[in-house]
Amino acid sequence: MQQSLTNMETGLKIQIAREADLEPLVNLAVSFRNHLGQSTPSDADFRESITLLLKDSGTEFFLGRDEEGTSLGYVQCRYRYSAWISGIDAELEDVFVVREARRHGVGRQLVEFALARASEKGCRSIGLNTNERNEAALALYQRLGFRSVRTLWGARQLWLDLALP
Repeated sequence: MQQSLTNMETGLKIQIAREADLEPLVNLAVSFRNHLGQSTPSDADFRESITLLLKDSGTEFFLGRDEEGTSLGYVQCRYRYSAWISGIDAELEDVFVVREARRHGVGRQLVEFALARASEKGCRSIGLNTNERNEAALALYQRLGFRSVRTLWGARQLWLDLALP
């Protein structure tokens, strides 16, 4: 079972987060919130929620760090059984990379790790939503094979889906 991956060219190490990774995950989630220009959830709310989610068997966080151990990004992935596909599907609930590490392959490697992990778990599909104006993210997801299947929550959010082997 894939627990971690280190890219020898970039030095990026991706691992399935554990309870000991709570603070780096909270810091990244707060950075994501700030990047979105939002004031909620509070730091304390993130800490409480992520603490619970790290114990949830239907949720995994994948944490990317550089060679010095600095957290560069994360993905939150949720798994559930779906009557619509008669199997397990996955959802990338959060994909975030700190500004300094963007456009260096960190996001791609995190999503590829999540795809491999979902396949290992027997998922038949994986999906995510993103803003239609997030051109960099849309380009990344499309390169990885995701396709827009419908819009959610109005015209701005797109739902993208990928069938897994």
